[in-house]
Amino acid sequence: MDMRTMLALHGRRSFTRWVGIGVLVAAAAIAASPLVAKRSTRPAPTAAAGFVVKKSGADRVEPGAHKRALVGLDEARGVDYTPAVESYLLRAYPEAEVPGEATLAARDGWNALNAGAHSTGTWQLIGPSKATYPSVLNPFLFDGAQYVASGRVTAMAIAPTCTQASCTLYVAAAGGGVWRTDKALTGSNWQFVSASLGTNAIGSLLMDAADPSGNTLYAGTGEPNASNDSEAGVGIYKTIDGGQSWNLVPGSDIFFQRAIGQMAFDKDGNLLVPIASAVRGVSAVTSGASSSGATGHPLVTRGLYRQSGATFALIRPIVAVATARGSSTVKTDPTHPGVLYVNEFSRGVWRSLDNGATWAQIKTPLNAASASDRAEFAVTTLPNGNTRMYVGVGNSVDSGANRARVYRSDDASGTAAFADLTTAQNIGYCTAQCWYDNVVYTPAGAPDVVYLGGSFSYGQLHGESNGRAWLLATDGGATWSDLTQDGDPNHAEVIHPDQHAIVTVPGKPLQFITGSDGGVVRSDGNFADVSAKCDARGMSAAGTAYCKSLLNRVANQLVNMNNGLSTLQFQSLSASAQRPQNLLQGGTQDNGTFQYNGSRNVWPQEIYGDGGLSGFNAGNDALRFNSFSGQAHDANFRNGDPTKWVIISAPILSSPEGSFFYAPIVADPHPAMAGSIFEGSFSVWRTQDWGGNQAYLEANCPEFTASAVQPGCGDFVRIGTAAPSTNLTSPAWGSRNGGAVAWIQRTEQNTGSMWAATSAGRVFITDNANAVAATVVWNRIDPTPALNTPGRAISAIQVDPANPHHAWVSYNGYNVNTPAQPGHVFEVTWSGAGPATWVDRSFDLPDFPITAVVRDDVTGNLYAASDFGVMTLANGATSWTVAGSGLPMVEVAGLTIVPNARILYAATHGRSAWSLTLP
Repeated sequence: MDMRTMLALHGRRSFTRWVGIGVLVAAAAIAASPLVAKRSTRPAPTAAAGFVVKKSGADRVEPGAHKRALVGLDEARGVDYTPAVESYLLRAYPEAEVPGEATLAARDGWNALNAGAHSTGTWQLIGPSKATYPSVLNPFLFDGAQYVASGRVTAMAIAPTCTQASCTLYVAAAGGGVWRTDKALTGSNWQFVSASLGTNAIGSLLMDAADPSGNTLYAGTGEPNASNDSEAGVGIYKTIDGGQSWNLVPGSDIFFQRAIGQMAFDKDGNLLVPIASAVRGVSAVTSGASSSGATGHPLVTRGLYRQSGATFALIRPIVAVATARGSSTVKTDPTHPGVLYVNEFSRGVWRSLDNGATWAQIKTPLNAASASDRAEFAVTTLPNGNTRMYVGVGNSVDSGANRARVYRSDDASGTAAFADLTTAQNIGYCTAQCWYDNVVYTPAGAPDVVYLGGSFSYGQLHGESNGRAWLLATDGGATWSDLTQDGDPNHAEVIHPDQHAIVTVPGKPLQFITGSDGGVVRSDGNFADVSAKCDARGMSAAGTAYCKSLLNRVANQLVNMNNGLSTLQFQSLSASAQRPQNLLQGGTQDNGTFQYNGSRNVWPQEIYGDGGLSGFNAGNDALRFNSFSGQAHDANFRNGDPTKWVIISAPILSSPEGSFFYAPIVADPHPAMAGSIFEGSFSVWRTQDWGGNQAYLEANCPEFTASAVQPGCGDFVRIGTAAPSTNLTSPAWGSRNGGAVAWIQRTEQNTGSMWAATSAGRVFITDNANAVAATVVWNRIDPTPALNTPGRAISAIQVDPANPHHAWVSYNGYNVNTPAQPGHVFEVTWSGAGPATWVDRSFDLPDFPITAVVRDDVTGNLYAASDFGVMTLANGATSWTVAGSGLPMVEVAGLTIVPNARILYAATHGRSAWSLTLP
């Protein structure tokens, strides 16, 4: 099989970002929901409730594609941002939007809760600080070399004074806050410095050059990268002591619920702030990311703002634009005072010659009709005093006229005529995700040096190029080389796919440090010629020549800097029943599934891919499963041996059903049914022998080479009678139709009882979940018509081990959108017939989404997760408190509790994994 096929591995995508929920959906279908799952090549059979759940496309079924960041219009990364789609993505079902006042109230509610007494106990970071990809999982992307990963890096800033002995570097993580090292050229020594910030979702960093110490820094919160987990922020923070203390910049709180792009100072030293859209609310199964509407009060209009004392004024609004999404970069002209430049999604680059009073477009987009069209740029001064501007622009299509292109103007403040520098070397550099990965950078004082950062050209890897994650030109953009792998001839170090940030060492324009979805990598500033590698790649003469043109100057040495950066974005954690305190699995955004063996330092990666939910066999923890994205799941019968994963989800992938991006999937906790795994799409699917016969699966369905839809790779079947439907989202079940299965929970006390819920608020119980598939009886227990249960997305269910008809259910969204049916945590008791009894246990919880709920079955205490942290409700109490101390402000996507081991685990979206010893 050729390399392209090998790298198009069947949709399990290893280095993809968590992608937006809802792409390629007709406006008419978008009418009412924030909840969607992955890709589609045909309309999913959802109903008028408005939930659109995507189905995997043919591009995901080639052998092995979980290693690849398959991107494009059907990738559901959130690339099609018309106002209708954006509104759809960001609204909180069942209303059109969450009022901005509600999100402000949520923040204030958390602050008030956090200011009160906390429960006993101290959270401990359990890592990883060294998330290690084994070389066996990296024969393609990483040339067989081991790799240490961290979470997505969104911005970097380097001190103006930087020596080998002391060089201060700040790194911003998507959900992991701001980190600092003073040894950027000799090691890591990372320190987390943003514990006092109101959010750890950081989108930009700006160092004040007037402070030569590098201690004055601005952090813009909220990420402007147009993806479903580009989290919203709360404003701008400033430190003057290197991160020891921070203060919210006065007036910047108006940017709450927006994302702040790359900032700059104007000629008078005032902050210039570009504003884009963002989201809030991430749960383990992606059942309800939501935010305020696109322009609803008090959300500020997207565009460019200028600071004036304690206020910010809009000087470049983006209004009445069908494809508006905002701005991600502003620059001041380095030579001509009062000249400003700003980009806009779908509208190219704009310039003001009068310090922001008036604006004119100087660089057009490739496709003004596409909200994914993003132009990034950099400016520098030429020896003649003119301003040079480099522009890279592309969108969500990597073909034809939409392929990313590169331009240059040598008089940006004057005529602004642009020359097209696009060649075979750089065309399509950000593939089909330029809205997410697009960086253009030129170091100060080196106008002929320009860097281009994109996603990853997987189809060229080990063929025509080394992936083109970063390209470098030193002749003004005429010729380029590929920096993605270094000069090691055998096991080259590499730069992870999906680029977002770069800095160079001051005074050394060719010594760079990059930030990506996989963390931080620096170069030694030297170069090597590895073009001889091209001769062994079996290409045509033209292909070999092209390869040599890119590989004749690569980084001599790339150095991984991720050791100590605990910024992985976990979706969930699963615990072994036999060793719950020292054997966990955890799925992470874009970085695969890792195994915790009791070490807070090193967690080895078990399998690449986007990591969703995982699980252990209740009777034998040598048997595991993982999930990638959508309906793609693997099993492992050999203690998580990275080379022994086998595909088990072909029947689900081959069905017409869709699912959420991270679909709910659970292992049966009862030892007598330890082989059962349940997965939620539109129906609940089941296997009772861990996906199939081990010998057959290992011989015919290996993850590395088999197609994800190869017949025989898995034996999942739908469970449920046809009366009225196995499809739990079907209109046949009455009200609240649409969406997908959002949660599944089995019980430990018998072999039959199981709960399931949908994203539209339906809740079901069956008492014969392990019976013959066609005889499984589902009972819908949310009142119909609804009496006191919210019609919002359900994020988790916890079942009482003493009574399988008694559980606690948590809800995403806000009460303000279901005022007649408020509540975030309910206690539910079913009599065995008809609707259950629902009792609201929210009490004094602030009105914000609850992303998970678990119960300590020893004490009866409840624990709930949110965008801000973890809360607890003591047994018999009527007031919630913050659970424990020491957990940073961070979105908690999932909770895992092991009462008999007295431990609670938190999977955080950007600050790795934490544990709390239960009282």
